Amino acid sequence: MKKLLKVILPPFIGFSLYFIGVRYSPDYFDLTIGQIGTGTLAGFMAFYKYALPLLFFIAILTQLLIVIPAWNSLVHRSGRAKIWSVFFLVLVCLLFAAGISYLIWDHADGTDRVVKTFLFMSAVQLVYWLINLFVLSVIE
Repeated sequence: MKKLLKVILPPFIGFSLYFIGVRYSPDYFDLTIGQIGTGTLAGFMAFYKYALPLLFFIAILTQLLIVIPAWNSLVHRSGRAKIWSVFFLVLVCLLFAAGISYLIWDHADGTDRVVKTFLFMSAVQLVYWLINLFVLSVIE
């Protein structure tokens, strides 16, 4: 039962918080599928609105296949190893944010747009993983 909670509860809580933020936004009913990939908050919200079941399924698989084994091996390590793990997590989030930001960047918008998108994507990922790890630590 504890393993099932570790697999389902952290992504559920993280996605629920983002769902509440997106669903109760005043722009929710104006979101269209054409806004996806624009590099704006509305584009992110539209992507989340239309791809939520797929994203949640991917989050469950990631939790089961990657996060839980890494978490179980990390729980019994030293404080120094935990700090390095957090550093590595932040680095991976930054690399993914940079990649996503570059892919949706329109060069005509200038570098200011890619930097803003990078910061936004970094914040979204880091907040999700902080929630996820906090819930795992509470369950543990």
